[in-house]
Amino acid sequence: MNGKITNISAVMILKNAENSLITTLNSLELFEEVVILDNGSTDKSLEIAAMYNNVKVFHSEFIGFGPLKNKAASYASNDWVFSIDSDEVPDEQLLGEIRNFDLNKTDTVGVIHRSNEYLGKVISGTDWGNEYVTRLYNRKVTQFTNAEVHETIETKGLNRFIFKGVLLHESYTSVDEIITKMQLYTGLYAKQNAGEKKVSAAMIPLKALFAFFRSYFLKSGFMFGWRGFLISSYIGIDVFFKYFKLYELNYKNKYYSNKKRVLVDFERLKYPNCGLGQVSINFSNQLTQIEDDSIQWEFLLSSKDRKKFILNKSGILFRIHDLFTKNGVKAVDEDIDLFHLTHQIINYKADHSKKSIYTIHDLNFLEEKSEQQSQATIKKIQAAVDRSDVITVISEFTKSIVTKHLDIPADKPIKVIYNGVKSPILPESNPPVKVDDSPFFFTIGTVMPKKNFHVLVEMMAHIDEKYKLYIAGNPEKAKYVQKIEDIIQKNGLQDRVILVGPISDEEKSYLFKNCEGFFFPSLLEGFGLPIIESMYAQKPTFSSNRTSLPEIGKDHVYYWDNFDPLNMAQVVMDGLKDFNDNKEEKQKELLDYASQFTWEKNAEKYHQLYKELLEL
Repeated sequence: MNGKITNISAVMILKNAENSLITTLNSLELFEEVVILDNGSTDKSLEIAAMYNNVKVFHSEFIGFGPLKNKAASYASNDWVFSIDSDEVPDEQLLGEIRNFDLNKTDTVGVIHRSNEYLGKVISGTDWGNEYVTRLYNRKVTQFTNAEVHETIETKGLNRFIFKGVLLHESYTSVDEIITKMQLYTGLYAKQNAGEKKVSAAMIPLKALFAFFRSYFLKSGFMFGWRGFLISSYIGIDVFFKYFKLYELNYKNKYYSNKKRVLVDFERLKYPNCGLGQVSINFSNQLTQIEDDSIQWEFLLSSKDRKKFILNKSGILFRIHDLFTKNGVKAVDEDIDLFHLTHQIINYKADHSKKSIYTIHDLNFLEEKSEQQSQATIKKIQAAVDRSDVITVISEFTKSIVTKHLDIPADKPIKVIYNGVKSPILPESNPPVKVDDSPFFFTIGTVMPKKNFHVLVEMMAHIDEKYKLYIAGNPEKAKYVQKIEDIIQKNGLQDRVILVGPISDEEKSYLFKNCEGFFFPSLLEGFGLPIIESMYAQKPTFSSNRTSLPEIGKDHVYYWDNFDPLNMAQVVMDGLKDFNDNKEEKQKELLDYASQFTWEKNAEKYHQLYKELLEL
């Protein structure tokens, strides 16, 4: 076959594959680049890999199959990746199709028929038969799941192209190898699913028997002689042991652990780009850094795929919402010593834990919803307050609103724990498409009435024409977006005030890094994270003096006490002059102040609160 494969990297993870590696690497000679990530080979595998000029070898400890395959792909020179195992061989037809694949179709993944063999015989029956695997993908578009075992490429929303060629696969060469791999995979399965999957001991033998019956009879394993019987028996035994290992691990965690079980609600990870979603991402990842031998951490998630946001899953147990817990039929906090509900939005049942903490971020709905809707929501929140042992809030302002609108017993503590804030400045920054070289101001937030962005447009009509204003954020309320666009049109500011829409973290970094000043005229804030981000960026920050903002910004922010356009413009001009007259000193003050708001401090304060309630 003529012609090298230059724009696709073959990528594999490796450990002790000397018996099959030569055949596999010989089949990959058409690839200009083969990336191998070894995780501790002790046989001749690395010596074999060194024989091939197109092979690059990297090393890593075992971190789970999914994370390991994603790490391997990160070393590739090309964005297109052909993922292959060290015991697989692509046939010539498949290699030709891969070489001729249209790489402009970045929203497409390649699916391949894998033909499984055992000791020289193709097994087209049993659970091994008719297997199709996704192996060609663009790493900028998708990746493997972070599952420790049974990892797959994420294909939601992507097109599937099925190749006609075949991937030949001889996974096992002996019964000893079958037993060794079964021991590894069943243990990883149990560890991965402990706490989130439950199975009764009585059901396990039935599951195992059905797995054998399905493979041997329903999928024609009997047609492959002793091989079919061996494979079907292995499939049944594998089911038996993976579920009993899971059962045993759940049992030990429940009855044989002296640790206190703390369940923290990260259900809002289902909306990772919203405010509460970002709080969940940062808080959860900081909690995983806390080592405490007296606490068993458990995280509550809306679905299993949300685990990808938890970077360090070591030692963490997970509870995943199902149909019954989502709808309040079954409590989420059974067998829990302390449950932390991290947001005020609750539609499920949580009343079984021995202790509980309830965090309220704001009661903004009182200003945004009808009287009837507000009272219904207040009733739900009051019920959660009544069940809790401690209430936490994110600002003194929120505390004042909570005590005003809710019935809080005098002996029930309300503690203020400020959110953490991460610096928005990243090593790599990219300008949004609509941004040019003109000096500019910047604001960010969901484009909705409470953010009050329209007053900035009217103000810009009274600010030097050399400045532009970029309004970034998701245009959630169409009527309000239209209102802003109408004001822009009325004042002839089409070239100076630009709605840039949602932006990436790299684009946000660019805007913070290069703006002349940051504006935040919001009317309703429980905390006001963007003004702290602006201080991390060491920029002059202008804000309304409403709700929590003066508390969070203190005297490091220039405030608008009204929204008269001329007055707002004067505050900006005066503030810029004051800031630039003492720029170095002001920048240091901003950074020092912003650095007080860290997720490390936030998580540690909650950790101490957990220990107090658990009397540890």
